[in-house]
Amino acid sequence: MFTFFRAAYENLAQTGSLVESSSRLAGRMTRIVDFSRSVHIVELGAGTGSITRHLLDQINAVSRLTSFEINPQLFYKLHLLKRPQFAAVNDDVCQLPRYIAPETADYVISGLPLANLNRSTKEHILEAVKSVLKPGGFYIQFQYSLNDRALLRRKFPLVQLGFEPINIPPAFIYYAQRQ
Repeated sequence: MFTFFRAAYENLAQTGSLVESSSRLAGRMTRIVDFSRSVHIVELGAGTGSITRHLLDQINAVSRLTSFEINPQLFYKLHLLKRPQFAAVNDDVCQLPRYIAPETADYVISGLPLANLNRSTKEHILEAVKSVLKPGGFYIQFQYSLNDRALLRRKFPLVQLGFEPINIPPAFIYYAQRQ
């Protein structure tokens, strides 16, 4: 927890919050994930792994989880999570297509602070996400406001909204399905 707080203190725009996501938020975000089958999950903005650990506890032995974190301090903690089906990547999520083949991800789960990014970067990230998602796959993104709802709906026509009040701060969750 101290590692995340220190990273937030140094660059709040990058972390988006002073505290890590709650286990309740992790559960709410992943409620639509079918953990009973072999899935490839890509996680964006993994931080120190609060949602990552939840995913690793749920996925089966033949599923894969690839988690991206750009901050070196947070990545160090993240890469300590050793599991055979897990890979941690220390790079910008705009580079997503360099690491993930087109249309191979069943789910992209994001903790990126979209509200802190400029429009061009958001567009680039959403295009990268669409390129790696399988048709019918889901992009799951949490935010503390509804500022980017229209942008997500332009990129993903099928978007449902959830809410998790037991998080600091409370969070909205977008479940966007690729056509």
